[in-house]
Amino acid sequence: MKRILLIAAAVLVLIGIGVGIYFYFFARTATLTVGQAGSLPSAGTGAIDTSAGTPSTQSLGVAVPGAGTDVAPRLVRITDRPVALGSVAVYVPRQKIGASTASTTATYTDPEVRVEYIERESGNIYAYQAHARTLVRLSNKTLPGVQEASWLSDGSLAYVRFLEKNGTTERIDTYALPATTTAGYFLQQDLSQVLVRATSTLVTLLSTSGGSSASISTPSGTGLHTLFTTALSSIRLAFSGANYVVTTKGSATTDGYSFVVDGKTGAFTRALGPLQGLSTLASPSGKYLLYSYLANGKLALAFLDLSTHVATRLPLSTLPEKCVWMTDDSAVYCGVPTTFSGTLPDDWYQGAVSFSDRIWKIDLAGRVATLVIDPKQAGNVDVDAVGLSLDSANDILLFTNKRDSLLYAYDL
Repeated sequence: MKRILLIAAAVLVLIGIGVGIYFYFFARTATLTVGQAGSLPSAGTGAIDTSAGTPSTQSLGVAVPGAGTDVAPRLVRITDRPVALGSVAVYVPRQKIGASTASTTATYTDPEVRVEYIERESGNIYAYQAHARTLVRLSNKTLPGVQEASWLSDGSLAYVRFLEKNGTTERIDTYALPATTTAGYFLQQDLSQVLVRATSTLVTLLSTSGGSSASISTPSGTGLHTLFTTALSSIRLAFSGANYVVTTKGSATTDGYSFVVDGKTGAFTRALGPLQGLSTLASPSGKYLLYSYLANGKLALAFLDLSTHVATRLPLSTLPEKCVWMTDDSAVYCGVPTTFSGTLPDDWYQGAVSFSDRIWKIDLAGRVATLVIDPKQAGNVDVDAVGLSLDSANDILLFTNKRDSLLYAYDL
């Protein structure tokens, strides 16, 4: 009898363990709830709200003409509400809309640039036509408080990040948010970075007890494998042609290093460092590396030719986080502060100081800087530009004002 009771107890324990495993690994569904202002939003457990949104949002799929506010010639403030950092500009070439006949010729649409972004308050995804000046709400999900987004280049999906709080512990969740469907899903927890190349490649960076680990897959998660592991912690990862660039976190008080990581083998080769305050931005082809650093206590900007290892100082000073490369590597567009203050780059990263930028184009061949626009002079607005991006035709320049998280577009 005693033996039977022991067997029954063991069976009950095993059933309990099995139920626990099920709920831990399989019963967790996606819920995105309101986060605190100024921080990553929270993610809990439950079901995503797929209602039509808040009363302040427009109807789903209905184009609103005359969108955006003219700030200055060719400069438009797209939004009047904060957006998640990270938007995408999709170039739409002209398309045939009528067939030619004996008496008529075919007609075509004008080229367009579709800008997609996430409104922070509602979490809705919007599409803004930069030339037609129309606005359409694409998403019917309610995801209040979204602050960061990494997009597929066609704007079909964004990876958004959330801070999940459980008592005194916090962890980061990353959620794949489609623009026009409800079939979203979670990625691995506590990712420190998510990168997307076009529509083909997803790279995730995870901080570990022994350093950092990067994994690569398709955007849907197939073909997942480890790209590299390293003892370095607090790093930033970026695409650099077929390879990658890893840079240690920039600070005025520590030496920084940057490495080129072979895209096939994962081998590290040092490119820069030691340099205080180091920050980098790799060019699309992987030929150049734009970087800032402290020279005699002052911020300097330069670029490194990764094939010749020749570094060239540029005539203006700013942070690479305030720049974007043209698609052909020939130049960068940057927000360049009119004045600097505080301990850089630390104080700017922490939000202790803000800048008032002019937008410049810097051509690498002749080290020539050309003023694009001074938002303060032209439109009486102080812009601390971040999240700069271009469409594939270099037609529209997007940037977010770090001061108020409003999104701007400049017609190049």
